[in-house]
Amino acid sequence: MNEERARILKMVAEGKISVKEAEELLDALKKEKTGNTEQAHAAGNGPVKNPKYMFVKVTGKDNVNVRVPFGLLRAGMKFTSLIPPMAMDQINEHMHEKGINFDLNNVRPQDLDDLIQSLADMEVNVESKDGEKVRVYCE
Repeated sequence: MNEERARILKMVAEGKISVKEAEELLDALKKEKTGNTEQAHAAGNGPVKNPKYMFVKVTGKDNVNVRVPFGLLRAGMKFTSLIPPMAMDQINEHMHEKGINFDLNNVRPQDLDDLIQSLADMEVNVESKDGEKVRVYCE
């Protein structure tokens, strides 16, 4: 079993991600191995070793260009350490009520680095019937 697959299964076992999220990640890994990554590299948009930003670009009727710095995610991780345990439990409970199966108590800084590195290998391109295009990638 490869390292990425083992990491995804471990996150499911630890309750960090849902089974549905794991399926999506495993599907992405499978697509990557079948050549989608080679196409991204050929286009000059392959994975980046240490990405600094995640980009979301929409072209069509409305053009949107969003750049999210991964430093913002890292800073957010530091802020979670300031949340009192009682408030953390209430946040987790409220997210669970809204259908978000995510426990902030299980998020560790090294997990965030693993997630960011995994995102570096991912690129999503979607085109609607109306010709609008959405591209999500990291640099």
